[in-house]
Amino acid sequence: MSADTGKRNETTSKSVLDVIEEWYSVPSLLVIFIAMLAMRLQSYNSFIRGGEIYFSGNDGWYHYREVMYTVQNWPSTMPFDPWTYYPYGTFVGQFGTLYDQIVATAALIVGLGSPSPELVGKTLLIAPAIGGALAVIPVYFIGKRLSGRVAGLFGAIVLLLLPGSFLSRTLAGVTDHNAIEPLAMILAIASFVVAFQKAKAT
Repeated sequence: MSADTGKRNETTSKSVLDVIEEWYSVPSLLVIFIAMLAMRLQSYNSFIRGGEIYFSGNDGWYHYREVMYTVQNWPSTMPFDPWTYYPYGTFVGQFGTLYDQIVATAALIVGLGSPSPELVGKTLLIAPAIGGALAVIPVYFIGKRLSGRVAGLFGAIVLLLLPGSFLSRTLAGVTDHNAIEPLAMILAIASFVVAFQKAKAT
């Protein structure tokens, strides 16, 4: 083998190693996200019986009404709910949360603008699992901004293994807005981290 060929092989191998070192966090984070999502979707079939969709607790049915109304009147939300504070009902103020609008928008996209009630229910079933799994992205981002990619991946792995309320609230079928709150909170913290770092740099 000539000296030039040896140099080319060395350069190529270094380039491949450089690419791996630069991008290893992307497939690693993807694997963690898929693992988190798979864990949370295990209970999905438990909420479908004989073609009927069921939710865990009363709040799931409340959110189903909100999402169905928003799907049918997008982007408007329900201005009055006769079933809350029955028989008097309650006017707008606590209805049409961002959670309901996100789920309704996702159902409209998946249903190509005209989702069936069954599709809306299934979208609502998996919304907590998706929200819980997506939380791993800002967690990784915070760790990476503060201490590098290894710290970011370590934080993502800790979130993957985290039991307790975070896990139980982000399982498929637990269709309450609490499932999205951790994601929103972590996104807010990530925004503060970026803002403080930008301010420090100027």
